[in-house]
Amino acid sequence: MLGLVAGLSGQELRHRVRAGLTGSVEKLRASELAARVEQARLLVDSLGRLKGALMKAGQLLSIDASDVLPPEAIAILAQLQAGAEPVDFENLRGVLVEELGQGWERAFDSFDQRPAASASIGQVHRAMVSGVNVAVKIQYPTVRESIDSDIDVLQKLGHGWLSVSRSEIDLAGVFAELRSNLHREADYRHEVKSQQRFAELLQDAPQFVVPKSLPELSTTRVHTMTWEEGRALAEWLRSSPTREERLWLGKLLLDLYCLEFFRWGLVQTDPNFGNFLVRGASRQLVLLDFGATLEFEPDFRRGYVKLLRVVASGDAQEIGDEGVAFGLIDQRESRATRQLFAEFLQTAVEPFAPSRQPFVFSDSGYAERSRDIGRRFVRGLEFSPPPRRLLFLHRKLGGIFQLLKRLDLELDLLPYWETMVQSDD
Repeated sequence: MLGLVAGLSGQELRHRVRAGLTGSVEKLRASELAARVEQARLLVDSLGRLKGALMKAGQLLSIDASDVLPPEAIAILAQLQAGAEPVDFENLRGVLVEELGQGWERAFDSFDQRPAASASIGQVHRAMVSGVNVAVKIQYPTVRESIDSDIDVLQKLGHGWLSVSRSEIDLAGVFAELRSNLHREADYRHEVKSQQRFAELLQDAPQFVVPKSLPELSTTRVHTMTWEEGRALAEWLRSSPTREERLWLGKLLLDLYCLEFFRWGLVQTDPNFGNFLVRGASRQLVLLDFGATLEFEPDFRRGYVKLLRVVASGDAQEIGDEGVAFGLIDQRESRATRQLFAEFLQTAVEPFAPSRQPFVFSDSGYAERSRDIGRRFVRGLEFSPPPRRLLFLHRKLGGIFQLLKRLDLELDLLPYWETMVQSDD
């Protein structure tokens, strides 16, 4: 990790030296682009090998920074969404022995030792059980044990940045939430339970496909489930789908999110493109990887809906007060920061305004205004950390927004707004 930081810092330093020497805007932009692309390549090369929490951080960056970094850098970071550097099967054999017993091979008709997919916490192998094709997800050795040390590294980097900026923001709650969620993801029993719940909730919605878990071959570090065919989402996007196909997928994702949070209070919070497979012919979306599933209690969701309604009212004072009551902003923040907070939230819900329908997700003007108010609001904060309960929920929401942007859609979002603000009635 220290080597990665040194490499990124070196690229930044070289860029700034070149920027100081260059005599033209074109050369300056070329230097900036080269630096960002090389930094993205360093991140992918390093985090793809590190796995665990640090690779998760890189995946977050590949989604959340897509409005900030150039497309060339995002294309490289997107490799972290597609998968990680695979691990040789011999390094995983011990996990299968510990979890399924010495004779684990006898449980399978066949088992392919070549990895079918690899991710930040484990990798998938294809196998067959009683004539049924299955996917066997095996956790990397020591991943669970390394989570705390990985988070400690990230926390020290975060505190170092805050000390330089002389901020009094306490990030302990944020890192506690990150730590808790990663430990939850590393317990495949949680994933099995969440996957089964989603399968039950979506049993009358044939447009969604959820793999069936095999509990008898699933443990804390091994998850066996039915193998589901489909086209990887990133590959499907590159195939130039028609406008009608893109609309179908965009609406499906928004419908699913509204069900997850506003009706069920059960959200799969990881928007990684690798968690979706598209079946174009049958118009179905295969949902994968439920390790990051979180529950949100009714009181929390009612408070969230109340805040949305207050934001829609446009009263900055009331928005600030409700933000404090809901725990989004510290009451010690200045009046100017509360005003920025109100502007920030009003900008966030602007896509749902009647005057903006249908909303154009590729609207560069909206993206720039969002970045601008976001930067000014964050710079104005002195005491407020990111709200821990929204950390992963809004990761999912932000990922959906970026995907809809990639789909280049224009959508009437008023029906979704009505679903959200009326969900607790």
